[in-house]
Amino acid sequence: MTAVLVTVFAGLLLAGGPRLAGARWVSRAPGLALLVWQMICAAVVVSIGVAGLTSVLHWDDTHDLMCSAWRLCLDALYGDHGRAAQAVAVAGAAVLAVTGARLVEAAWRVQRADRARGRRVREVIRSVGSREPGLGATVLPSPEAAAYLVPGGHRDVVVTSGALRRLSPDELRAVMAHEHAHASGRHYWLLRTARMLHRAFPRVPLFRLAEDQVHRLVELHADDVAVRSAAPLSLARALVTMAESRAAGPSSLAAAGGDAAERLERLLCPPAPLPGPAVRGAAAVAALLPLVPVLLAVADRQVTLF
Repeated sequence: MTAVLVTVFAGLLLAGGPRLAGARWVSRAPGLALLVWQMICAAVVVSIGVAGLTSVLHWDDTHDLMCSAWRLCLDALYGDHGRAAQAVAVAGAAVLAVTGARLVEAAWRVQRADRARGRRVREVIRSVGSREPGLGATVLPSPEAAAYLVPGGHRDVVVTSGALRRLSPDELRAVMAHEHAHASGRHYWLLRTARMLHRAFPRVPLFRLAEDQVHRLVELHADDVAVRSAAPLSLARALVTMAESRAAGPSSLAAAGGDAAERLERLLCPPAPLPGPAVRGAAAVAALLPLVPVLLAVADRQVTLF
């Protein structure tokens, strides 16, 4: 019964992904939306694990002492409770094994690719880059206007000499604030996690949608942070300049990234932010989502005992 309840909960989350992507409030609170996407993805993964685990474990009154001592009750896997229970247990064990293996393999491949890109950029920085302490960035010679984080989870910002020539001081300051918002918000790790889940489960639409939405939302969130210390119009002008330059840096966190039209609209006509209490309440609820599968398993356990 627990596996059924948890599976239904995961199904609701999977179906709710497209509705979240199209929700109007997301543009008003991209930071909150990032948290909700993280918690939904985590809840789905936890649901898969709980469903598989409860299929393997045999929970009843006769095993109460053993289970309370945190020992796994694997007798169903050995056929002690009939062939049907054994088949369910074997299926649950297979789900756990496959899920774990795919997550580990995807995490290893994504991290290796990120490190390789970061290593190439750092080699270029060491050979031709020059550090500008006033900007908090490294300048690379290039006729195109671009700014981005060094790939691989590093917090080093790169800006091209073309950007220094084509952007005004206010525009450049806005771009640097945007990129440093990416760095301080650890947006690269959010993108890496989203890519890892999509790579591990490429046929699950929710994870593909989550990767797209995280990429969109980190740009909106970085814009919101940047305009706290820079004029929105300056950032909008810089965005247009860099989009026209068509500079493509090696990082997915480039200043001209994301949906340029949406970003320009928000910068020129900022939406009203959500009220603080609503944001805090929604964040608290979202943070509890990964616990729901566990709570369902515990609740079903109590009902079974009584």
